[in-house]
Amino acid sequence: MRLGRSRAVLGALAGAGVVLLLRQRPTVRGAAADVPPAWEPTSLRRLATWVPPAPRTPGGWAAAYAWAAPLTAVGTGLGLASGTLPHVERGVLVFAPVRGLVGAVLRHRGFVATTLGHAIIAIRVPDAELLRHELAHTRQSERLGLFFAPVYLALTALYGYSRHPFERAARAAARTAETAPQQPA
Repeated sequence: MRLGRSRAVLGALAGAGVVLLLRQRPTVRGAAADVPPAWEPTSLRRLATWVPPAPRTPGGWAAAYAWAAPLTAVGTGLGLASGTLPHVERGVLVFAPVRGLVGAVLRHRGFVATTLGHAIIAIRVPDAELLRHELAHTRQSERLGLFFAPVYLALTALYGYSRHPFERAARAAARTAETAPQQPA
């Protein structure tokens, strides 16, 4: 009986995640998207500026890749399912331009790209600004690992996409001309 209930709960959570990913939400555009809501607690306001630095040592890179590996595996699977072969840029797999169902979902949601671990899936080849934005999400997922996805989805449910703290941080990172260090050879 317990196993059946667990499957039902997991099925409901998965269904809620799919609905959340496919549902169109009204968005706040421009500079207003970077203004935190009045009700936002200080801790989440700080999260909106959080872009961890890239690892600096070979051991740090190995730990970052290992911790983000489950998300990278999902991202790689989605990228390959799109029929696009990746190229490596700044230590991440970039699948661009994606086609098929993956590309259709991104376009339907109004996204140019998404990042899962060390895999960037984009409907066009990322320019420098978009790459900096997506690399900010890579750095966040290196720190949160598998917890990145549920935290991201929970904050999306609370904030929507435009005012999402991780998105505000990534937009700020994209506006900087600073580049992250390259992965050690």
